[in-house]
Amino acid sequence: MTGAFTVTYTVSDDMIDHNQHMHDANYNSVFSTAINQFNYTHGLSLAERETLNFTIFTAEEQTSYLSELKLRDTFTIHLYLYDFDAKRVHFFAMLIKDDGSVAATNEAMMLGIDRATKKVSPFPDSYYNQLTLYKQQQATIDWPKQLGHQIGIPK
Repeated sequence: MTGAFTVTYTVSDDMIDHNQHMHDANYNSVFSTAINQFNYTHGLSLAERETLNFTIFTAEEQTSYLSELKLRDTFTIHLYLYDFDAKRVHFFAMLIKDDGSVAATNEAMMLGIDRATKKVSPFPDSYYNQLTLYKQQQATIDWPKQLGHQIGIPK
């Protein structure tokens, strides 16, 4: 693999807010959808979740907004695995505009959940093995300064 898992979108009318750019909630929605698409194609499809009686929940996420997206702008989410272990996966995503600039970043910590107990549980081997393979094959990048960013007012 030479790049990252990607999903491409176009800003539609229903994504525009009163400031005439993409609403912040829609940034989070497209990041979440990209992570879902990754999971669906890497061992946790909806059918696999039923069979395994297993799912994945978001424990924490952070979005940094770096530039505006306007109506009909096309952009691509590039999804990377920053880290993972037996029960957790740390995704880092970049929203790239057509001109190559980064409009937003998002990181999310996801937890494996046993549906019967509703408790954190180790990932099924099929998913864990897909994570391992993806991490080994994903492109090496210079992680942006937004990774691990803590919200605060500088003093």
